[in-house]
Amino acid sequence: MVERKKRSAIGIRWDEGKRRYRVSYKDGDGKWRREHAGRTFEAAKRKLPTRKRQVREGTLDLERDAGPNVTLAGYVRRWEAQQAVGKRRNVEREARQLRLHALPTLGRRPVNSITPPDILRLCWSCYEPDEQHRRTRGKLGEKSVHNLKGVLSSVFSLAVFEGVMDRNPCAQIPRGKLPKIGKQKRPLYDREEARALMTDPRIPPDRRMFHTLQGLTGLRVGEVAGLRWRDYDPRTRPLGALHVHCQYDGQPLKTASGADTKARMVPVHPELARVLSEWRLEGFAEVYLRQPTEEDFIVPDRRNMGARTPSQVTKAPDHDCAAVGIADKGTHAFRRYFITYARADGASPDVLERFTHNRRGEIIDVYTSFEWPTLCRAVRCLKVDLERGKRLDFGPAADRVWDTFLDTEVDPGRNLNDFNPKLVEAVGIKNI
Repeated sequence: MVERKKRSAIGIRWDEGKRRYRVSYKDGDGKWRREHAGRTFEAAKRKLPTRKRQVREGTLDLERDAGPNVTLAGYVRRWEAQQAVGKRRNVEREARQLRLHALPTLGRRPVNSITPPDILRLCWSCYEPDEQHRRTRGKLGEKSVHNLKGVLSSVFSLAVFEGVMDRNPCAQIPRGKLPKIGKQKRPLYDREEARALMTDPRIPPDRRMFHTLQGLTGLRVGEVAGLRWRDYDPRTRPLGALHVHCQYDGQPLKTASGADTKARMVPVHPELARVLSEWRLEGFAEVYLRQPTEEDFIVPDRRNMGARTPSQVTKAPDHDCAAVGIADKGTHAFRRYFITYARADGASPDVLERFTHNRRGEIIDVYTSFEWPTLCRAVRCLKVDLERGKRLDFGPAADRVWDTFLDTEVDPGRNLNDFNPKLVEAVGIKNI
């Protein structure tokens, strides 16, 4: 049988010895470069324009981690460097997951020799159904196994794009072959449990402040960790405002890659405003031995005054729940507490979604806009009093606006744009 002649183009030739396509181009010094670009003509056509663009931009970086026989460990280093340039969320956590669970088994294997059964065996070897054994043995649960496969798929997708391999082995695994993710229990703290975590003196004051921010805003843990004093405007009316635009130390918000997601303004509950005022004036200095500045995080890491890490904020409930004698229900339990009890106390779920989530929803939401006072009324529906530990209806006193920076009362007649017009304009909040 006569073999069909391989296709070619300017700068693209078939290497019969290596059984691969090869691309040729000039680097920034005018020197000819040749490298293999995969076994398909389409892969070579993708790679050649990429290399020429890198030469024009001065970003060409030919490493040994991009050759046809590169190992998975070497290529993960290349993948990690490219992900860091794009400032993707959780790059460090994903790279650590690969180093702990994938590279010990497949790290020395050439990337183009890894098959779907190899990925499947790896995932099942990392899986442990029992949660207690999982922690002691360093294994993964159902959801984490799927996440590991997703990270590996990202690595192999880049390898396919660069012509190192022809197919992504993760994409060829049929559905139902990985451990099934069961219906997750979604526990939440009741009112007394949440109050204990926000006020009990057996918990360190900085962690109590962190829990209070979570419980009275409904923010995710990363969003709370990324809040700085400059993001808090106590002078807006009828309630103060938190500008939520990043998480942890400047990382993008969750789901922030889509066009329907962006920064948002979150109303500050009157009880949270009181606690923030006390924390600003006294508590912060007691913990960190100096007064806060606007560039400081509201609850920074004690070790370096930077943002708290994902490990810190996810492990804190383990210790704090044990200290006050309640069951640990996870980091999202505070978020569920806020949304559940605010709705139970009369808040509209559609309004709550506007400042607890990143602008996702139905098509009709594109045509729906809520003014700032409407968002504030939804927050004030949550009835809580951290001083007396009982449900409290906020009356006319809640209309008083207190400036935590000056410790003086602000004229509530001033409107939102009088204080921070650029911030308000950036997130699209309508003034009254």
